[in-house]
Amino acid sequence: MKLEGKGVHELAQLFCQLMVVIVLGALVGRDAAGPEECRGRAHSEIFKGVIYGCEELAVDDEGRGLVHFVLIDLTAPGIALYVTPLDAEAVAEGWQYRLRWIGDVVDREHLAVAINATMFASHSDSRPRWWPRLAGDFARTADTVVADHIVTLGTWDTYLLSFDNQMTPRLSQSKPPTPAQIAGTKSGLGSGAAWLRDGKVWPGADRKPDARTAVAIDGRQKRLFLAVGEWISPRRLFCFLAQLGAKDGILFDGGSSSAMAIGEGAKAAPSGIVLGGWRPVATYLGVKAEPLKAAGH
Repeated sequence: MKLEGKGVHELAQLFCQLMVVIVLGALVGRDAAGPEECRGRAHSEIFKGVIYGCEELAVDDEGRGLVHFVLIDLTAPGIALYVTPLDAEAVAEGWQYRLRWIGDVVDREHLAVAINATMFASHSDSRPRWWPRLAGDFARTADTVVADHIVTLGTWDTYLLSFDNQMTPRLSQSKPPTPAQIAGTKSGLGSGAAWLRDGKVWPGADRKPDARTAVAIDGRQKRLFLAVGEWISPRRLFCFLAQLGAKDGILFDGGSSSAMAIGEGAKAAPSGIVLGGWRPVATYLGVKAEPLKAAGH
């Protein structure tokens, strides 16, 4: 049987896209930490002021598998935050960002750790449903983003997790944040799900498990908490963060967007992607930190 014209072209496109997904899946997923690496791992300082750990969840209706978490002392020397800035070419075309792989962001920005951040829409959404999102596609955020004092408003009203020039973290009490709440913000990210307040999880928090990403703070101690889970409900993830000492927290994009990667030079932890990384996304929250000195130096 001979196929001609449009049918051949569409089949060829589909084959190429499937091959891209298979190859990227093999490359991106190879560094992910497994249960054996995680089991029994104590909390370890991997950079100055940055502690990494992972735990295997007891199985219940709200989760199973691994949770990876990072605790950052925002007062430690050398600590700096990274929030994805606007992309000039994307802005010129009426968008805001380009989709990027988490591994590429960690490497190019020299980050100690990064997680995916806000919900987003991309140019890929106008393509057939089977067409995967590709790195370099134009995108826009659904939630507020502040990168180096430049405020980018999303399409949704969101709470704002903000950091000023002194790295003091705050979570707004209302959405959208007021101009006064935004004023003085150097770095910030928004979310409609601010379900951890004063160390207590909102009873109405979603109990449906999936891959999840969350960020939290302890404003008084100036500590930042990053967490990703393989299969966990937002409620259980926030309970986990509260047990670590987090006081206020928000949920980021989840599902296939959830990802965490650790940068080169980490001590007592594998560098590379520890969870996710299957999908390029629009925005990331990252931390820059100084490496730990080797013993005897």
